[in-house]
Amino acid sequence: MARGIRTWDDYFIPGTSVLRNLPGVTDRGQLQNYEEAQALVRVAELYRDPVVGRFDYEHMKGIHRRIFQDVYSWAGQERMGPVGVMTKSGPDVVHFPPGDPAAPMVAYAYYPAGAIAEAATTQYWLLAKENHLTGLPQSEFVGRLAEHWGELNTIHSFREGNTRSQFVFFSQLSENAGYSLDTEAFKAGSPLREEFVAARFYHQATTKTDRLASVLDKAISTPPPALQSAPAAEPTSALDQIRKAGRAAADQTSAAQRKAGLNITARPATRSNQSHRIEDSRTRDDGRER
Repeated sequence: MARGIRTWDDYFIPGTSVLRNLPGVTDRGQLQNYEEAQALVRVAELYRDPVVGRFDYEHMKGIHRRIFQDVYSWAGQERMGPVGVMTKSGPDVVHFPPGDPAAPMVAYAYYPAGAIAEAATTQYWLLAKENHLTGLPQSEFVGRLAEHWGELNTIHSFREGNTRSQFVFFSQLSENAGYSLDTEAFKAGSPLREEFVAARFYHQATTKTDRLASVLDKAISTPPPALQSAPAAEPTSALDQIRKAGRAAADQTSAAQRKAGLNITARPATRSNQSHRIEDSRTRDDGRER
């Protein structure tokens, strides 16, 4: 447990909606920029030097810790609140087509803190029981990937940074199973990212994973045999491709830091207020969520 974090309210600087953070930033916008840039650096490092794990809960925690180690004292630690069901508002994707401006905002539920440990442990055990999805044809792999991804997202183990950690984790898992997950397809502003967010909400509301599988299928591929066996001079695997992208992303960090107006390496203020609802997902929960 991070020092001083025992309840939901403990995550916040007293009297504010700003998350407590290691550099001591008190301005919401500056913290957002700091977290953005710092996480960018750490994700790039992860793709060059991945967390070695067994695709279990500790593996996911290790990824989260690496990404947010410079920002939050609770990086890599299980969410401590709320006691009841946590909700996040988003457009109604069950009764309206994704992207429909007429869709009203509704609440989507996540696991309460007290249920996270057991639910997460069970889900990673089920993943292991399926041999981490190795040896499956692509259609079956995508379907099972959607099932596990959807469930782990609904569990939402961390106070912040779940989606970014999930993308790193499932990119590794995909490569281990012989597939490539194109994370660039989910970059900010892309149609696929909007579809991804809507598909996850749809799963939360219905427990159905068909929409999420359909979205992931657009970003999953099998590297050609020639590339699978080629020398590593040029990136050929999923992780190698992302590592190359990560190096390019890291080169942009200095500019992001200057934009943040900080003399420290950089990323975001939580959108949360001090209630158990997290703000509008259309600005908050995207393909790389906070």
